[in-house]
Parts: sequence; structure tokens; C-alpha cells
Amino acid sequence: MKALGMIEVYSFTTALCVADVAAKAADVKVIAFDRNRPIRPDVPAPLVMVVKVEGNVAAVQAAVEAGEEYAKKEGKFIVSHIIANPGDGAEKMAYLLDINRDKFNKKLPKSFLNVPDSEIPERAPTAIGFIEIEGLVAAIEGLDAMLKAADVRLVHTEKRLGGRLVTLIVSGSVSAVSAAVEAGAKASAPIGKLFGSAVLANPHSELTKFFDMDTPNQK
Repeated sequence: MKALGMIEVYSFTTALCVADVAAKAADVKVIAFDRNRPIRPDVPAPLVMVVKVEGNVAAVQAAVEAGEEYAKKEGKFIVSHIIANPGDGAEKMAYLLDINRDKFNKKLPKSFLNVPDSEIPERAPTAIGFIEIEGLVAAIEGLDAMLKAADVRLVHTEKRLGGRLVTLIVSGSVSAVSAAVEAGAKASAPIGKLFGSAVLANPHSELTKFFDMDTPNQK
């Protein structure tokens, strides 16, 4: 590992967008998402996520700067840091992956440490979208609205804080995903607090490799 870059932000939604921005900004690998709970209650979201990237020093610097800029615009940036030539013992810690705990994507590795590039799918959907909502009831209402609003596929669920924070990810065409996210956010917000929603057109494969995007009906 030539260099390790870390960007710490509030909310899973922000972390996903930061990872996409970072991967598009420079030739880096997104190696993991890690998480923690903020201590104070008066924060933008009740979840702290760390996006970790690796590459040469210049590429990691460019990727981290791009991700940091995005997070600051969203008002959800915490801190970023780059370690050039990290020691051997740091690699396992760097690759700690704390998503996919719902067993939603059973085919995907629990760590990308020593996973060859040939085993990582390069294909990405036209668009992915997500809503991050407080509470399971609100999340189910939001998901129902998303799937009814447009031709999209649910590709991932991420439940945190005992179900008090749920992120739903759907894929499809840009127009379909946009319509679904809008409908899901509108339906769920009256029931539970909405902590994030976003649509990524042409998401980078360094992001989508963390989710099961394999579907014969993708448009």
C-alpha cells in the first residue's frame, strides 16, 4: 500500500457520495467503509462513516481533497487524513469493512484485502439512489413508495442503531431512480426523520463493487 486516505463524515449517504467523488477524481481504490457512533446528540446524523482509499500519494491526495470538498458542501465533514507508506500492521485495520451486515449481499466479500481485481465486477448500473431514514416503519413506507414509483431494483439495505437508522439503495435508469428517491423521501419523511437522500448517475465501479448489482433486468 503506497498511501492510505481516510475521509470521515456524518451519514452513510454522505459516505457513499464521497466514495464516488473520490474514485472519479483520481486513480484510487475504495477499500472499505467503517463506522462509529457520534458521542453528541446534536450532530447532522447519528452515524459517523469513514471512507478509505488507497493508491499512490498524489492520487490519494487528489481523491481525498475531492471527497472532503463534497462533504464540506453538504455540511457533514468531520476530518480527513493521509498516511504515506503505512506500516504492515496498518493494512488489516485499513481494510476493516463495516457494511453488508444485513446479509443482503451474500456473494460479496466481507473484506477486499487480497481480493484480486479479476474478481471485482467492473460493470455499474446507469444510476443508483438512496434514502437514509430514521426508523424501520418509515423505511418500509419509503421502500414501498420507491418500488411503486418507478422501475427500480432494491440492491441493498443497511440497518443501524437497532433499526433506528436505515439506508435503502436502489438501482435503475437515471430517471427511474430519481423518481423513486423523490417518492421514497416524500413518503417516509412524515414518519421518520430523513438524514439523507441522493441520486448518483453513472456511479463508479469502485463504489458499486460493495453491493450486488447483478440483475438481468437492469435498464
